[in-house]
Amino acid sequence: MLEITGAAKYYKKTAALNGLRLSLGNGEIVGLFGESGAGKTTLLKALTGLCGLNGGYVALDGAPLAPESFERLSFITSEGSFFPNMTPRDHGEFYGGMLQRFKRDRFARLLEFFDLPEKKAHALSKGQRMKLEFAIGMSRGADYFLIDEPFFGIDALTRRDLMHLMIALLEPNESVLIATHQISEIETFITRLIVMKAGKIIADESIEALSGLNENLFGYISRVYEYDESRAMRFMA
Repeated sequence: MLEITGAAKYYKKTAALNGLRLSLGNGEIVGLFGESGAGKTTLLKALTGLCGLNGGYVALDGAPLAPESFERLSFITSEGSFFPNMTPRDHGEFYGGMLQRFKRDRFARLLEFFDLPEKKAHALSKGQRMKLEFAIGMSRGADYFLIDEPFFGIDALTRRDLMHLMIALLEPNESVLIATHQISEIETFITRLIVMKAGKIIADESIEALSGLNENLFGYISRVYEYDESRAMRFMA
Protein backbone atom coordinates (compact mmCIF):
# COMPACT_ATOMS: atom_id res chain seq x y z
CA MET A 1 0.00 0.00 0.00
CA LEU A 2 1.13 3.52 -0.85
CA GLU A 3 -0.17 6.07 1.64
CA ILE A 4 0.18 9.68 2.62
CA THR A 5 -0.87 10.86 6.08
CA GLY A 6 -1.42 14.36 7.48
CA ALA A 7 0.13 15.88 4.37
CA ALA A 8 0.69 19.62 4.49
CA LYS A 9 2.41 21.64 1.77
CA TYR A 10 2.53 25.41 1.56
CA TYR A 11 3.63 27.72 -1.23
CA LYS A 12 4.21 30.99 0.60
CA LYS A 13 0.90 31.38 2.48
CA THR A 14 -1.18 29.14 0.21
CA ALA A 15 -1.90 25.57 1.31
CA ALA A 16 -1.53 23.17 -1.65
CA LEU A 17 -2.14 20.21 0.67
CA ASN A 18 -4.03 20.72 3.91
CA GLY A 19 -3.85 17.78 6.31
CA LEU A 20 -4.56 15.33 3.51
CA ARG A 21 -4.74 11.57 4.03
CA LEU A 22 -4.92 8.98 1.24
CA SER A 23 -4.06 5.32 0.66
CA LEU A 24 -3.68 3.48 -2.64
CA GLY A 25 -3.87 -0.31 -2.60
CA ASN A 26 -2.83 -2.99 -5.06
CA GLY A 27 -4.74 -3.24 -8.33
CA GLU A 28 -6.68 0.02 -8.01
CA ILE A 29 -7.36 2.38 -10.92
CA VAL A 30 -8.21 5.70 -9.30
CA GLY A 31 -9.37 8.91 -10.97
CA LEU A 32 -8.28 12.14 -9.28
CA PHE A 33 -10.38 15.20 -10.08
CA GLY A 34 -10.45 18.82 -8.96
CA GLU A 35 -10.27 22.33 -10.31
CA SER A 36 -6.91 23.87 -11.26
CA GLY A 37 -5.04 24.67 -8.06
CA ALA A 38 -6.85 22.03 -6.01
CA GLY A 39 -3.52 20.32 -5.20
CA LYS A 40 -3.61 17.32 -7.55
CA THR A 41 -0.12 17.73 -9.01
CA THR A 42 1.37 18.51 -5.60
CA LEU A 43 -0.20 15.33 -4.22
CA LEU A 44 1.22 13.18 -7.03
CA LYS A 45 4.68 14.71 -6.63
CA ALA A 46 4.55 14.19 -2.85
CA LEU A 47 3.63 10.53 -3.31
CA THR A 48 6.63 9.99 -5.59
CA GLY A 49 9.07 11.86 -3.36
CA LEU A 50 9.44 14.76 -5.82
CA CYS A 51 7.92 17.28 -3.46
CA GLY A 52 8.95 17.84 0.15
CA LEU A 53 6.18 18.24 2.73
CA ASN A 54 5.81 20.84 5.45
CA GLY A 55 4.01 18.23 7.53
CA GLY A 56 2.94 14.60 7.39
CA TYR A 57 4.67 11.69 5.66
CA VAL A 58 4.51 9.20 2.80
CA ALA A 59 4.84 5.45 3.41
CA LEU A 60 5.17 2.44 1.14
CA ASP A 61 4.09 -0.88 2.64
CA GLY A 62 4.19 0.68 6.09
CA ALA A 63 7.74 2.05 5.85
CA PRO A 64 8.72 5.69 5.20
CA LEU A 65 9.39 6.42 1.54
CA ALA A 66 13.11 5.94 0.87
CA PRO A 67 15.39 6.18 -2.21
CA GLU A 68 15.38 2.40 -2.63
CA SER A 69 11.58 2.58 -3.00
CA PHE A 70 11.61 4.91 -6.00
CA GLU A 71 11.87 2.16 -8.64
CA ARG A 72 8.44 0.97 -7.48
CA LEU A 73 6.92 4.36 -8.35
CA SER A 74 6.44 5.93 -11.78
CA PHE A 75 5.44 9.57 -12.32
CA ILE A 76 4.05 10.24 -15.80
CA THR A 77 3.46 13.89 -16.64
CA SER A 78 2.67 16.08 -19.61
CA GLU A 79 5.63 18.23 -18.50
CA GLY A 80 7.92 15.49 -19.85
CA SER A 81 10.77 13.57 -18.23
CA PHE A 82 12.50 12.53 -21.46
CA PHE A 83 15.93 13.70 -22.64
CA PRO A 84 15.63 16.16 -25.55
CA ASN A 85 18.73 14.95 -27.42
CA MET A 86 17.92 11.23 -27.23
CA THR A 87 15.78 9.23 -29.66
CA PRO A 88 13.02 6.90 -28.45
CA ARG A 89 15.32 3.86 -28.84
CA ASP A 90 18.08 5.71 -26.95
CA HIS A 91 15.66 6.12 -24.05
CA GLY A 92 15.00 2.38 -24.00
CA GLU A 93 18.72 1.62 -23.84
CA PHE A 94 19.31 4.25 -21.15
CA TYR A 95 16.48 3.21 -18.84
CA GLY A 96 17.08 -0.48 -19.52
CA GLY A 97 20.64 -0.09 -18.32
CA MET A 98 19.80 2.13 -15.36
CA LEU A 99 16.67 0.46 -13.93
CA GLN A 100 16.69 -3.22 -13.06
CA ARG A 101 12.88 -3.35 -13.24
CA PHE A 102 12.62 -1.63 -16.64
CA LYS A 103 10.50 -3.71 -19.04
CA ARG A 104 12.31 -3.55 -22.35
CA ASP A 105 9.74 -5.73 -24.13
CA ARG A 106 6.84 -3.54 -23.00
CA PHE A 107 8.71 -0.41 -24.08
CA ALA A 108 9.48 -1.89 -27.52
CA ARG A 109 5.84 -2.88 -28.01
CA LEU A 110 4.67 0.62 -27.14
CA LEU A 111 7.15 2.26 -29.52
CA GLU A 112 5.94 -0.06 -32.27
CA PHE A 113 2.29 0.71 -31.52
CA PHE A 114 2.85 4.47 -31.49
CA ASP A 115 5.08 4.27 -34.58
CA LEU A 116 7.36 6.96 -33.18
CA PRO A 117 10.02 8.19 -35.62
CA GLU A 118 13.68 7.82 -34.67
CA LYS A 119 14.14 11.53 -34.10
CA LYS A 120 15.60 13.25 -31.09
CA ALA A 121 12.86 13.97 -28.57
CA HIS A 122 13.04 17.74 -29.04
CA ALA A 123 12.15 17.26 -32.73
CA LEU A 124 9.01 15.22 -31.98
CA SER A 125 5.57 16.82 -31.97
CA LYS A 126 3.80 17.51 -28.67
CA GLY A 127 1.61 14.44 -29.11
CA GLN A 128 4.61 12.24 -29.97
CA ARG A 129 6.50 13.47 -26.90
CA MET A 130 3.52 12.57 -24.72
CA LYS A 131 3.46 9.09 -26.26
CA LEU A 132 7.17 8.73 -25.49
CA GLU A 133 6.59 9.90 -21.92
CA PHE A 134 3.78 7.36 -21.57
CA ALA A 135 5.91 4.53 -23.02
CA ILE A 136 8.79 5.29 -20.64
CA GLY A 137 6.56 5.65 -17.59
CA MET A 138 4.53 2.51 -18.21
CA SER A 139 7.71 0.46 -18.78
CA ARG A 140 9.54 1.32 -15.57
CA GLY A 141 8.43 -1.87 -13.84
CA ALA A 142 6.69 0.13 -11.13
CA ASP A 143 3.96 -1.04 -8.78
CA TYR A 144 2.31 2.39 -8.62
CA PHE A 145 1.78 4.73 -11.58
CA LEU A 146 1.06 8.36 -10.69
CA ILE A 147 -0.16 10.06 -13.86
CA ASP A 148 -0.68 13.81 -14.19
CA GLU A 149 -2.79 15.20 -17.05
CA PRO A 150 -1.70 12.64 -19.67
CA PHE A 151 -4.16 13.97 -22.26
CA PHE A 152 -2.75 17.49 -22.51
CA GLY A 153 -2.30 18.52 -26.13
CA ILE A 154 -3.30 15.23 -27.77
CA ASP A 155 -6.30 14.29 -29.89
CA ALA A 156 -9.37 12.37 -28.69
CA LEU A 157 -8.50 9.13 -30.50
CA THR A 158 -5.00 9.05 -29.03
CA ARG A 159 -6.44 9.76 -25.58
CA ARG A 160 -8.68 6.73 -25.92
CA ASP A 161 -5.72 4.63 -27.15
CA LEU A 162 -3.68 5.62 -24.08
CA MET A 163 -6.43 4.50 -21.72
CA HIS A 164 -6.97 1.19 -23.50
CA LEU A 165 -3.23 0.52 -23.57
CA MET A 166 -2.83 1.37 -19.90
CA ILE A 167 -5.60 -1.02 -18.87
CA ALA A 168 -4.28 -3.78 -21.16
CA LEU A 169 -0.71 -3.45 -19.88
CA LEU A 170 -1.48 -3.32 -16.17
CA GLU A 171 -0.74 -6.42 -14.14
CA PRO A 172 -2.95 -7.41 -11.17
CA ASN A 173 -0.56 -5.92 -8.59
CA GLU A 174 -0.07 -2.61 -10.43
CA SER A 175 -2.08 0.46 -9.40
CA VAL A 176 -2.83 3.79 -11.07
CA LEU A 177 -3.71 7.22 -9.70
CA ILE A 178 -4.53 9.47 -12.65
CA ALA A 179 -5.24 13.20 -12.36
CA THR A 180 -7.16 14.69 -15.27
CA HIS A 181 -9.83 17.19 -16.22
CA GLN A 182 -11.04 14.84 -18.98
CA ILE A 183 -13.76 13.10 -16.97
CA SER A 184 -15.41 11.35 -19.90
CA GLU A 185 -12.11 9.83 -21.05
CA ILE A 186 -11.65 7.69 -17.93
CA GLU A 187 -15.19 7.32 -16.60
CA THR A 188 -15.51 3.73 -17.82
CA PHE A 189 -12.01 2.67 -16.74
CA ILE A 190 -11.57 3.72 -13.11
CA THR A 191 -12.54 1.68 -10.05
CA ARG A 192 -12.47 4.58 -7.59
CA LEU A 193 -13.04 8.32 -7.64
CA ILE A 194 -11.27 10.97 -5.55
CA VAL A 195 -12.23 14.64 -5.67
CA MET A 196 -9.94 17.38 -4.31
CA LYS A 197 -10.68 20.99 -3.42
CA ALA A 198 -8.35 23.54 -1.78
CA GLY A 199 -5.79 20.92 -0.80
CA LYS A 200 -8.29 18.54 0.77
CA ILE A 201 -10.13 15.41 -0.35
CA ILE A 202 -13.84 16.16 -0.38
CA ALA A 203 -14.99 12.84 -1.89
CA ASP A 204 -13.52 9.33 -2.05
CA GLU A 205 -15.87 6.67 -3.40
CA SER A 206 -15.68 3.38 -5.28
CA ILE A 207 -17.30 3.36 -8.70
CA GLU A 208 -19.35 0.40 -7.52
CA ALA A 209 -20.85 2.54 -4.75
CA LEU A 210 -21.51 5.39 -7.21
CA SER A 211 -23.20 3.11 -9.75
CA GLY A 212 -26.43 3.16 -7.76
CA LEU A 213 -26.75 6.93 -8.03
CA ASN A 214 -28.96 8.33 -10.74
CA GLU A 215 -26.28 10.65 -12.15
CA ASN A 216 -23.15 10.44 -14.26
CA LEU A 217 -19.64 11.09 -12.99
CA PHE A 218 -19.72 14.74 -14.04
CA GLY A 219 -22.99 15.21 -12.20
CA TYR A 220 -21.60 13.65 -9.03
CA ILE A 221 -18.43 15.77 -9.11
CA SER A 222 -20.50 18.91 -9.75
CA ARG A 223 -22.68 18.09 -6.77
CA VAL A 224 -19.87 17.49 -4.28
CA TYR A 225 -18.16 20.61 -5.59
CA GLU A 226 -21.42 22.56 -5.09
CA TYR A 227 -21.08 23.81 -8.65
CA ASP A 228 -23.72 26.36 -9.60
CA GLU A 229 -24.24 26.13 -13.36
CA SER A 230 -26.66 29.05 -13.31
CA ARG A 231 -24.01 31.43 -11.92
CA ALA A 232 -22.48 32.07 -15.36
CA MET A 233 -25.93 32.42 -16.89
CA ARG A 234 -26.87 35.06 -14.33
CA PHE A 235 -23.61 36.91 -15.00
CA MET A 236 -24.35 37.02 -18.73
CA ALA A 237 -27.94 38.13 -18.23
